[in-house]
Amino acid sequence: MRRICLLLALLLTLGLTGCLQQEQGTAYAVYYLNREEGAENALASEKRTLPQDTQPVEGLLQLLLTEPQSEVLEKAIPDGVRVRKLSIHNGLLTVDFSSAYASLSGIDLTLADYSVVLTLTQLEEVDTVMITADGEMLAYRDHQRLTAGDAWSALSPEG
Repeated sequence: MRRICLLLALLLTLGLTGCLQQEQGTAYAVYYLNREEGAENALASEKRTLPQDTQPVEGLLQLLLTEPQSEVLEKAIPDGVRVRKLSIHNGLLTVDFSSAYASLSGIDLTLADYSVVLTLTQLEEVDTVMITADGEMLAYRDHQRLTAGDAWSALSPEG
C-alpha cells in the first residue's frame, strides 16, 4: 500500500510539473549584442519565455525590441523601431520594420539582422528571414534572404 501511495505521489508531482511548464510557456534563445568585456562573440543569447497564448513570431520580435534582462547584453535594434508587418510563406518570414531600421548600416545592420535571424529561425516554420524597412529592401545589404547559417559564418572569428 505504501508503494502505491508513493507511486501516486510521484505521478501527481510529475503531472503538476508538466502543467506548470505548459502554463509558463515556451523558452527561446533571444539574441542580443554582447557587451561583456573580452567576449569573443558579438551576439549572445538570453533564454526568454513566451506566455503560452503568445504567437511565437510576434512575441520574439517584441522581445528583440525590448531591453534584455542581463546587464552585459544590449538590444541590437535601435529605439524607435517597430514592426510594421510580417508574413510567412513556405518557410520565408518577411519582417517589415519601420523606417528607423534603415538608419542602420555596416556592422550595426549586420548584428541587428542576425539577432533577428538567429532568434526567429529557432521556430520550426521559419527557414529564412527577409527584413525590409518601411516596405523597402535595404540596398546596401549583399543578399536579402538570411539564414542562421549565414549568421554563424558571418559572425565566426574566421568568417
